[in-house]
Amino acid sequence: MSAASSAYTALHNAMHATTPECHDDGRFILDDQPIESLAYICQRCPLFDLCATYAQLERPTGGIWAGKRYRTIKKEN
Repeated sequence: MSAASSAYTALHNAMHATTPECHDDGRFILDDQPIESLAYICQRCPLFDLCATYAQLERPTGGIWAGKRYRTIKKEN
């Protein structure tokens, strides 16, 4: 199992005990949302460290993870 997979498993398991505010909140997957207001929500989250670890290892292709925006960067020809 990769480090990113292990980190995701830890995050997923923790979400069974604690539901983060981002759960079912579509703003965390949209690219046009202001990061400042969402990052504030992330900073208060008890799962912040687990989320940050997963995001740093996996480098997700989209969404807000631990107060940081991740997205696919499209190269222009």
